[in-house]
Amino acid sequence: MELTIRVSPEEAEVTVEKKINGVIARKTVSEEQLFSSILDSRQINEVHPTGLLPLGCIAATLNQNHTWYFIRYPELYADITYMDTEYPHFPLPRLVFGIQYLPREQKVALTALCVVKDERLTPDTPLYRYPFSNVGGGDLICLGNNALPVYKDPTRLHTLTAFILRLPNNNDHYSADNNRMKAEYRDLLELMKDREPAAYYTDVLVESGLTLKDFMNRS
Repeated sequence: MELTIRVSPEEAEVTVEKKINGVIARKTVSEEQLFSSILDSRQINEVHPTGLLPLGCIAATLNQNHTWYFIRYPELYADITYMDTEYPHFPLPRLVFGIQYLPREQKVALTALCVVKDERLTPDTPLYRYPFSNVGGGDLICLGNNALPVYKDPTRLHTLTAFILRLPNNNDHYSADNNRMKAEYRDLLELMKDREPAAYYTDVLVESGLTLKDFMNRS
């Protein structure tokens, strides 16, 4: 059977032509009938499994060519480096990473980062400006010339969050406007290195006006 749909904009008509064993039958249908037929022809039992998710993954968005994984960093401390100075076990606010993974190429294409309120996460959880460097005016992470690991198994993507935090920091994309104290980067690190992570929410972080839902709304 051969089915042909002809649309005539001038006459505002849709003609469906069906050919079976050389016999052609034509029928004029309304736009509503055509749309309903297309929708009803879908497989109602279609399933699109995500497969096993990385540890800490709070959501995933599947696209034809890639998948965005959103991973809550499990710790409130990390070993970081600024210029030539190491800050071991440095306190952090609560972080959520976005990782765009290309399954065919088995590699990471983009990474993003946001600061969330340290509470049970919901789509309406408020976001704050990232107070440090290496994150652009939006939320994409600038990795410089650093090569990311290859991930043949996406369930290992949770290890990328710690890898990114260990990358050396400089003043790229740093702005004193992203902290309440208007402190320069070195001063901010010195002020926070011996404090508890909760101090970010009382003394440092600036609200962005966005929510976690906004951060995860990616295609």
